[in-house]
Amino acid sequence: MHILIIIIIDNNLNGYLGLNTNKNHWYDGWFYDRMIAPNQDTLFAQILDIIEKHKTIIDIGTGTGRFPFQAAVKSGFITGIDLSERNINMAVKTLSKRGDKNILFEHASINEVIKSGRHFDYAVMTYVIHEVDEDQRIELLKESAEVADKVIIGDYLVPKPIGFWSILNEIVEFAAGSRHYRNYKNYTANGGIHYLAEKAGLKIISEIKNRPSTSHLVVLEKLNGKNANQ
Repeated sequence: MHILIIIIIDNNLNGYLGLNTNKNHWYDGWFYDRMIAPNQDTLFAQILDIIEKHKTIIDIGTGTGRFPFQAAVKSGFITGIDLSERNINMAVKTLSKRGDKNILFEHASINEVIKSGRHFDYAVMTYVIHEVDEDQRIELLKESAEVADKVIIGDYLVPKPIGFWSILNEIVEFAAGSRHYRNYKNYTANGGIHYLAEKAGLKIISEIKNRPSTSHLVVLEKLNGKNANQ
């Protein structure tokens, strides 16, 4: 049931393209850290199997930092950004207790990272792209590819597999709210990650489908070193 819970309590990245905007939600902070983030561990493990040792990573929509904490042993340096100040505050608090020297958390947008001139080996986004408004998804992918050599996306598998999990996903997305559900329906009706990658001028290097159920994990990079329409 991990996929369903993740989708209800997504990180809501609308606004990640622009200036720093606080996006606190009732579930941010303790509830997200204890009840939601652990359900992504299977996907995180797959991502860590893909990323080579000592690489730099930016985790876009990091929440309370569960992925960076898991990646710290393997990565060279990992930066987690999120628009929720409560999530970032909890991540920083946990970091102060753990003492990891190769993790940085920022309450920041992707655009702010670009302006800072930083670059990473990998950008990671898990279960966020489907929730972003349609007119922002492609730009978010392009900007992710601008700050990193490769982009790893984990989200819904499209077309949706027929079966129990897809039905429950539909119900949960509806319960998550009208805007959330509208974006989910738009995402699944318009080709999912494959469509977005093509429009953003990115090619799929590798992918894992339906493990865990209804999920799609892809590794992307720029076509010929450039995004589409550049």
